[in-house]
Amino acid sequence: MDKIKIAILGMGNVASTLVKGIEFYKNSIEGLWHPKIGGFSLYDITISAVYDIDPSKVGTKIGQIIDHRTDFSELNILPGISEDVTPVRVAKNGQIKSVSYNEFVNSLKKTKPEFLVNLISSGMEKSSEKYAKAALEAGCSFFNATSAKTATGQALKEFQSKELMILGDDLMSQFGGTAFHRGMIEFMTNRGIKVQKAYQLDVGGNQDTMNTMAEETREKKRQIKTESIAIEAPYSFRSTAGTTEYAEQLGDSRVSYYWMEAKGFLNSTIEMDLSLKTNDSTNGCNVIVDSIRAAKNALSKKDLTKADVISAYAFKNPPKKMHIRECIKAFEDAFLN
Repeated sequence: MDKIKIAILGMGNVASTLVKGIEFYKNSIEGLWHPKIGGFSLYDITISAVYDIDPSKVGTKIGQIIDHRTDFSELNILPGISEDVTPVRVAKNGQIKSVSYNEFVNSLKKTKPEFLVNLISSGMEKSSEKYAKAALEAGCSFFNATSAKTATGQALKEFQSKELMILGDDLMSQFGGTAFHRGMIEFMTNRGIKVQKAYQLDVGGNQDTMNTMAEETREKKRQIKTESIAIEAPYSFRSTAGTTEYAEQLGDSRVSYYWMEAKGFLNSTIEMDLSLKTNDSTNGCNVIVDSIRAAKNALSKKDLTKADVISAYAFKNPPKKMHIRECIKAFEDAFLN
């Protein structure tokens, strides 16, 4: 079976974890949500290129970034596109290293990935949109983990016309804040409990959280999360969800705080108040590798309609929203061997 060739945008924590995972799962399945999807194991994924704009990374080898020896250690990190204000943490490392749109498209045509996986930081909307356009022009499918709105109706048509997929938007981690919150609302609703009010507050310490602190980005992500959670109840209730603070000492961890108030028999009050601590990078990788393998399977069968199922399974803001239990079942029915 042919390898699934991907190119990665953004050599940050998630990309590093993904590279380590591909190496680790040569000889193990421990911790994998789905060891095989659509007939593909995780080791069927290979990396043809990695792009970044951070001057401390561009021009170096992956092996200089990751402290684990992998099959990709000698791969050079290439310059990507920059269409937005440079993130503060990147600017501290000097002048960014980027290329023009046409130069980037030509690079993709040379490295020939089947999927361009967008893992750059939140808030870089214009860059994400350009990357999606470049993927289409170069003839590869696009996976958008950021909150930028790339999987529009028009984009879906354009990618499908070339027998490609665009998957997005805004990655929903395997057991992160949004997935857990949605699961709790769905469970309470199915048990006949009437949810009245709820909130979710997230605190994180990585680059993505820092970028989310920009008011426009924070508000956009808050809206996406809140709408994603609201779908789980057949009625409206007061709900707020979003990233509230950056705390550097948390590193790549995230702490989510939840409070929910509901009513039961005789209008009795049920209140839930809890916290959940997870690692952002490892929490996202199972969903990423599942989606890429599923998309490869669907594309090999020329079944482009499966993009809706994959996006509903993997993202907070997909073109077609589904209940969390429903999208997992639809995904596994379609791709689990």
